[in-house]
Amino acid sequence: MTAPRAFSRCRLPQVDDAALVCVGVRMDGDATEWIAAAAPFTTERERAHAGRFVHAVDAARHLVGRAIVRRTLMADRRTLMADRRALAVDGDFPRTRWGKPVCPPRHAEDGRDADGVPAVIDFSISHAGAMVWAAFCRAGCVGIDVEETRVLPDRPDWPDRPDLAGLAELTELAAQLHPCERDAIRALPATERAAAFYRCWTRKEAVLKALGRGLSLPLHGFQVHTGAMGADWLVSLPCEDAQAGDDAAPAPAQRRAEQECAPAWTTRDIDAGPGYQCSVAARAAHLPVAAHLVEDDAA
Repeated sequence: MTAPRAFSRCRLPQVDDAALVCVGVRMDGDATEWIAAAAPFTTERERAHAGRFVHAVDAARHLVGRAIVRRTLMADRRTLMADRRALAVDGDFPRTRWGKPVCPPRHAEDGRDADGVPAVIDFSISHAGAMVWAAFCRAGCVGIDVEETRVLPDRPDWPDRPDLAGLAELTELAAQLHPCERDAIRALPATERAAAFYRCWTRKEAVLKALGRGLSLPLHGFQVHTGAMGADWLVSLPCEDAQAGDDAAPAPAQRRAEQECAPAWTTRDIDAGPGYQCSVAARAAHLPVAAHLVEDDAA
């Protein structure tokens, strides 16, 4: 676990040249203390945005996520000094047209450092409950998603009953999945459906974040495995110009192209601890994945 007072001195990993690095923090303790701990590593605009959240824990998760990213980028040995100054002084992360935060423009010529290594590190942030995770990658765009798991009903017809008390949201989400994913979850014993649903959901979110499009692409338009394999779970990719709500099935040639693209990705589940499901995806093949949960004793 990590205490807020120890966050500023906890050691964070380096982003290797070709690796996919994931960094997690469990926010134990008071949310206002975490806000104070993250503040030195965030910008005035980020703190102002966090101040508009109703609940302190939401503000804390927002700021801790940005702090993890900024600390990691500033500490990376390949980050140029000019870029470190930009991150420290006026480093609000720009966003793509789809809302994904990205690194500020880099000072390296042609986007590479003196050793020819890509200077830009793509990153992705996700948080749920007490967990905040960030993923970093030089080799391609990356997406990460963590969810706090909930118990699903012991009903053989789940997720076809939108009137189940307390589970309307999950039922609605499950209805958006690819038909093969829904069928796979329904076929499982009731006690296994919750784990399969959350595996499926975080995997799909990670892919959409790596694509940089988020939920602007329909969830039913691509497929992941729902089983317990920890890696290589991407089955097919979405058509990026698909419109949400378009139920038309892709043409066979398009579907073959999507399936052929899947092996060009690195997809992995991350152990985020009991009560959480976490998945990461990167648009580059065969990357080694390193997961680092920040601990007080790593300071």
